[in-house]
Amino acid sequence: MEVIEIVDVVFAVDFIIDNDANGDIAGNVAVDIARARDENKIAENSVEGEFEEYEDHKMDKESLAIDMIPDAVPAMPMVAADEPYLGQEFDSEASAHAFYNTYATRVGFVIRVSKLSRSRRDGSAIGRALVCNKEGFRMPDKREKIVRQRAETRVGCRAMILVRKVSSGKWVVTKFVKEHTHSLTPGKARRDCIYDQYPNEHDKIRELSQQLAIEKKRAATYKRHLELIFEQIEEQNESLSKKIQHIVDSVRDMEDKQPQRHSRIICSRAHRILLVVKHILPPGLGTRC
Repeated sequence: MEVIEIVDVVFAVDFIIDNDANGDIAGNVAVDIARARDENKIAENSVEGEFEEYEDHKMDKESLAIDMIPDAVPAMPMVAADEPYLGQEFDSEASAHAFYNTYATRVGFVIRVSKLSRSRRDGSAIGRALVCNKEGFRMPDKREKIVRQRAETRVGCRAMILVRKVSSGKWVVTKFVKEHTHSLTPGKARRDCIYDQYPNEHDKIRELSQQLAIEKKRAATYKRHLELIFEQIEEQNESLSKKIQHIVDSVRDMEDKQPQRHSRIICSRAHRILLVVKHILPPGLGTRC
């Protein structure tokens, strides 16, 4: 300890100074030195005791703080970042398909696009089911003789994911079945050859352009058909108006040749015919009796 060293130096100096004096003084000094050393030992023991007491108090506080920490934190449901879960959102159906296809490749199975739900209002897609390619069972062969026995590819696996489009435009996972009824080959699954990947933006633009060109040709065809129909209607109207005009001229000739009474009857009938034709033909084609 530092206190002990300082005290020893002080008493050593006093002893040298008083060395020329008589032996009694020197003996007293020696006694005083011994007494001082004893007091230093007592002080050392007291300091060490206080230090140990401080350390014990510090350890008690630390142990108390440790005791206050709960033994276990409530377990939270752990979901892998690359595994589907209920409520998971995607920007589009294509994003959901790409995510599940990546998950299937990592786990070791192949997906197949299954049921599609459409809106009754506009017919747009609002739901899609993606299933394992071993979903369902193979239908029995209707042929009596089976040419070649193929390996079983469907074993009734129920693993699937169902996504639905919500009002915000997002596609949300509403159902997820993880368990498979067959063995898996993690990391070795073949590529999805049952359903082609969704086309990219350029493919979509090209496809829409082709559809637009087809619709334009169809509209031009419909327009030509309507023009032909109108031409035929116009020709029939001209033919009908000529026939009616011929009838009117014939009635006038009969009026000049026959008596007054018969001519009025014929003219009245012709007038009725003209009234009917007036509602059918355009203005200016009919004549009065």
